[in-house]
Amino acid sequence: MGKLIKMDFYRLFQSKTFWISAVVMFLLQGITSFSLPVLQKNLLRFASLPAENASEMLDTKLSEIFSSPMMSFFMLIMFISATTFLFADIRDGYVKNFAGQIARKGYSAISKFIVVCVHNAVFMLLALLGNILGVVCCPDSSLIVDSAVGSGIVVFFVKLLLSFAMTSIILFLTTGLRNKTLASVVGVLFSVSALGLLYMALNQLLSMVGIKNFDVSNYAPDQLFNSEFDTAALGAVINAVIVSVVFIAVFVCLTVAIFNKRDVK
Repeated sequence: MGKLIKMDFYRLFQSKTFWISAVVMFLLQGITSFSLPVLQKNLLRFASLPAENASEMLDTKLSEIFSSPMMSFFMLIMFISATTFLFADIRDGYVKNFAGQIARKGYSAISKFIVVCVHNAVFMLLALLGNILGVVCCPDSSLIVDSAVGSGIVVFFVKLLLSFAMTSIILFLTTGLRNKTLASVVGVLFSVSALGLLYMALNQLLSMVGIKNFDVSNYAPDQLFNSEFDTAALGAVINAVIVSVVFIAVFVCLTVAIFNKRDVK
């Protein structure tokens, strides 16, 4: 298992897609954080707000950056990179070289998931760093180190865990079902929050069969990722952690089970 993980880390760090996507993520997040206060300042001028009030509105709290390190749409870059990595050994036929030499083929799925979790952590940290540098470098905004930074860090790790949950679904589609196209489509849907319409339809369907006051989106990793968490309301944080763990356990186990039974081609 250790050798598999080392091999997958080697594949990841040798991937041009990973490095290019990581740099693009960092630059886009930094440019966005730098540009937004400038745009907001110009808009506030038209609103004729007092300069003092405008300045306060342009300031950015560090806790807010930790709580929302990555714009939802930019998740697309992370998922494209993850999908490419997870499918690369199957696409290139490389998996055939080692699948017969390990006790259980499913170990390779576990190894890839461990490595892709590190992959996600790199992207989230780069997005966070890009956000901070963008705000610090912007002449129209100030970075405020507020008292809620600790709570922001907690939310950051909750959202990182939610990203693992979404990636476990992509792992299932790429490694279990061997369908990169579907995995890419799901990654796009996660990134643009397009599945919200599906969850609304499911809520209506559940209501029609007598299950009321139940919101599917409260148990969907992509919707929770875009939620604002208040750590004082511990229930919401615990719910997000439980949802993440359940999704990871279910989809990683499904992937391992399917991969163990299928012939490696």
